[in-house]
Amino acid sequence: MSGTQPSAIRPTLTRWLRDRSFLSGLAALLILMAVLGTVMRHNYLLFHLCVELFAVAISMTIFTIAWNTRDTNQSPFLAFVGLSMPGIALLDLLHAIAFPGMNVIGEASPNQSTQLWIAARGLQAAVFLAAPLLTEKRLRAGDVLLIQAAVVACTLLSIFTFRIMPDSFVPGVGLTAFKVGAEYTFSAAAVVACLLLWRKRRQFEPRVFGLTFAGIALLAPQELIFTLYTDPHGPMNALGHFIKILSFYLLYRAIIVTALQNPYDLAFYRMRRSEEALRDHLSGLESLIATRTAELRESEARWRALLECSNDWFWETDERGRFTALSPRVQESTGRGGAELLGFTHADLLDRNRPEEDFPALTEALHRREPFRRLSFPLASPGGSARWVMVSGTPRYDGNGTFLGYRGTTSDISARRQSAEAARQKQTMAALGSLVGGLAHEINNLLQPVISLSDLARGRAGEDRKLHAYLNAIHDSGVKARTIMRDVLQFARVEVAESPPGNLEEAVHSALELAASSMPVSIEMHTRLEPGLNAVTITATELTQVLLNLIQNARDAMPQGGTLTIDARSLSLKERDASLRQLSEGDYVRLTVADTGTGMDEATRQRVFDPFFTTKPVGKGTGLGLSVVYGIVRNGGGDILVESTLGRGTSFIIDLPTAPTGGPGQTTHGMLVHGEGVGR
Repeated sequence: MSGTQPSAIRPTLTRWLRDRSFLSGLAALLILMAVLGTVMRHNYLLFHLCVELFAVAISMTIFTIAWNTRDTNQSPFLAFVGLSMPGIALLDLLHAIAFPGMNVIGEASPNQSTQLWIAARGLQAAVFLAAPLLTEKRLRAGDVLLIQAAVVACTLLSIFTFRIMPDSFVPGVGLTAFKVGAEYTFSAAAVVACLLLWRKRRQFEPRVFGLTFAGIALLAPQELIFTLYTDPHGPMNALGHFIKILSFYLLYRAIIVTALQNPYDLAFYRMRRSEEALRDHLSGLESLIATRTAELRESEARWRALLECSNDWFWETDERGRFTALSPRVQESTGRGGAELLGFTHADLLDRNRPEEDFPALTEALHRREPFRRLSFPLASPGGSARWVMVSGTPRYDGNGTFLGYRGTTSDISARRQSAEAARQKQTMAALGSLVGGLAHEINNLLQPVISLSDLARGRAGEDRKLHAYLNAIHDSGVKARTIMRDVLQFARVEVAESPPGNLEEAVHSALELAASSMPVSIEMHTRLEPGLNAVTITATELTQVLLNLIQNARDAMPQGGTLTIDARSLSLKERDASLRQLSEGDYVRLTVADTGTGMDEATRQRVFDPFFTTKPVGKGTGLGLSVVYGIVRNGGGDILVESTLGRGTSFIIDLPTAPTGGPGQTTHGMLVHGEGVGR
């Protein structure tokens, strides 16, 4: 039987009326009461004895069931009621044999019989009142029997030995005030017991609860009726006994029949209740789990979306510093997926060909298991292109304080560094341009008389060969110095010139023809020019000069031979990428001159555009070639980058804005083609 939810009395009565066993028992009870009614009219003593013996038999049967199921019965209420029945049965039996006319014990007076009745009903009311309060507390059977025996013993001593119990019935007068007051008290106790039992109804099997509740409830009218009779053999006394029969019958149905027909329902009702409560709890738990799972999925989706939107990549390592998890964004920086890098360490990502920067501090923090923030180092990447990353991390520990590894983020700061480097280069070149331009003007002014006067002096030197040699040396040195100053002024770009935009394809072919005579056969030259390239903002002459400088630089970097590649293609720079390089958004042509020569270290690469900086021996170069290239490109509104790795070659990447269709001197980006201060 399931159900721990007894509701209204009407459904309970409906179930009883549909229960054949209950109806058959009720029919038997009615027949019994009819027989007893017949007996009562002929022999009241026999009627009274039968009623009391009926109650005694039921009480002892209930006790027998409770005693033999005391170890398995899960209901403290039913166990306590059952174990308390022997005392009630004994007092009812003594009341029956002490009834007037029986002449079995004592004086067989109405007073003693009534006192025993009061004792029995008082004990019964106390048991019913205490039982609902003990539904959650199990008492030991021995304790219940001991307390019961003490109460019965004290009652019998007060009636038969010490005679201190107040009179209950006085012949010729009737019931005493004590007896009437006690009956009212028992009736009130029965009502209170029913209220307490109702509050505990969910702890009972519905059938057992309904029958037990009705059996206890009948105690109230029963006791009220026993305040109305004046003759122990009168009809009111008989009516009270009929109600007693019905009350005990209901208790009989609640405990005995249920225990015999469905013993497990009675003995393990709490287990069933716990099972159903557990089932309800599991149902609620499943709902809670479903809700929490949905919330976790939503949170996971939210964090995954944030992870995918982030420019950083996230990682975890084990206690030995090996990567155990990496986000997909790592492939954009390293060129390898996260699965390929599992088992790698940060040391495996370091580019050993460049300065380590903050990597020693990173190694020290990992060794000490300390958190670290914003430490940068060069990243080994495919193709040898220069890339830098910035890492932050924090150690992980479990609940026992055991070190598990690190968790952190890595940012690709290559574009940021390139932008900062471009800004630094621009500022440096601007300062140097101003300085060098001013010096070049002053030196040019000083060189003019040297060249002019030495040329004039040669015409007046006569036949003095030695003097002619001196004057020729002075004149030639002045001319060479003026040529150098012209390059310096080209770098400084202090003069303004307007020329038509240059055609890149023509400039490439022209530069290759001019450089062919000085190019050794050990160097292979390749060109990859996109068809239909637009004209750029610098002139064809400037383009040729830029290309010649870069080709000569590549030739000098490949003394043992190699490959020189010139690549040109169209490019569209969006605002974000353009702003990082301090350019304007628009269309560009990307010119790349790459060699497979000796390459440069990071320190050299950062100074490669500085005026008068050269790695060539004294007398082999002025250090102005790449400076002039930088000045031409920047004054044309473009930008130049260099990527290089020792032993693997160098690539110069030039982005030049396309020229407008309107005319010379104006770019599509709103900048002058030439002019002082352009790009500075």
